[in-house]
Amino acid sequence: MSKSEMRLADDVRSRLRAAGYGLLQTQPRLEALRNLRPDVLAWASNAEGDLVPWAVVEVASRTVRHPELFLPALARSRDLLGTVEHYAVSNGEWFKADRGVRSLQPVDGPTPPEYGTQGQLTDEDLATSLLVQRLWYEANRLRDSGLGIGSFPPGALLAETTKPGIEMPDGGFLPVRPDVLWRAKRAALIEFASRGSSEFSSHPVVASAVAALVEARLAGTVLDPFCGTGSFLWAALDRAADQEAQARFVGYEINAQLADLAASIGRGAPMAVTIDKTDSFRADFVVADVIITAPPVRVRLDDRHELLDGSTTSDSDVSALDKGLRALKPGGRAVFHLASWFTSADRYASYRTFLANEFHVAALIGLPRGAMSGTGVRSVLVVIDKAEPADTFVAQLGEDWATQLEPEGAALTAALDFTNPAATHRAAGQP
Repeated sequence: MSKSEMRLADDVRSRLRAAGYGLLQTQPRLEALRNLRPDVLAWASNAEGDLVPWAVVEVASRTVRHPELFLPALARSRDLLGTVEHYAVSNGEWFKADRGVRSLQPVDGPTPPEYGTQGQLTDEDLATSLLVQRLWYEANRLRDSGLGIGSFPPGALLAETTKPGIEMPDGGFLPVRPDVLWRAKRAALIEFASRGSSEFSSHPVVASAVAALVEARLAGTVLDPFCGTGSFLWAALDRAADQEAQARFVGYEINAQLADLAASIGRGAPMAVTIDKTDSFRADFVVADVIITAPPVRVRLDDRHELLDGSTTSDSDVSALDKGLRALKPGGRAVFHLASWFTSADRYASYRTFLANEFHVAALIGLPRGAMSGTGVRSVLVVIDKAEPADTFVAQLGEDWATQLEPEGAALTAALDFTNPAATHRAAGQP
């Protein structure tokens, strides 16, 4: 959009506000729009009281001799978003499309929304988009002010409000349905963090698979000692809530701002969540029934960590696995997402043998490059039960790894059948 079109868009927004529209977006980035970005999108209440995309305006600063040229873009917005009102503005002159978006007629300006604008937002994509924009607005504002707070804005930005909703940069407030807001906050933090450095969050397919691998054990304390944005915790919490499990969720994160943001999200969760600002390599872990984590990859620790077999290491991911197993309750399950070098490096052969002799290494699922966010390394999901040694499920996935690990994917289904035979039998009605 050119400067003249931006000025015209400002006038368009003023006209829409005067007509009664409250929530307006300029060239929004919404998942449903794919590669289409309407110049101005206005939201209003539908007959059920939900805030929905209601009006689209396409803008041109020059006089367009044939306004019908706007129709394909307006029709596509209607098809993708279900918008009701469609306008074109050419050099200040307004045109309104008919209901079928087949023709345009000159009008004085926009029509007021039929049901007002007092509803709740129920569109999770939009809520996520607005929260990401809010996070970036605040991060850029603090950076420009020279406060130097680091990579993330304060956690108060995602804190609970008296009424569920989103505080907009212009001072306005957008009501959002509570369950939509809870999911949108999680998604927004993960998206915001991944744009700067994806080391703080895991691929959503990996997070979902990890949650599935511990679903049959979800009870008591669920710990992620390197939680970042909380990807693993939120995915496991969803499954625990679905099955009404009695569980609490604990996360440790060394980045103070990120821990603050994740803690703010956790306070709105449907189950108990605690996020602590903690250096997990120096802190004692809470005793846990379930551990799910993706520790930092091959960071060299200042002090060597003594492993359970008596050997020592300064490799962060091996130390994290060892500390996790020490904190795991008997009968508990841990799932680690590690760089695959651990399962092949000769110097850890004796430690791996020790683990196989002392624990049930239930599954090793190898993943190709791209599955571990923030790195270009191959990785592996390691499932370990604090139980008597038994057989191990082993799989090496290729480029279709994401499809294989989807909820109904072949690899995940096979891994779950192997690692949770009792749960599989119960689900099938077998004794």
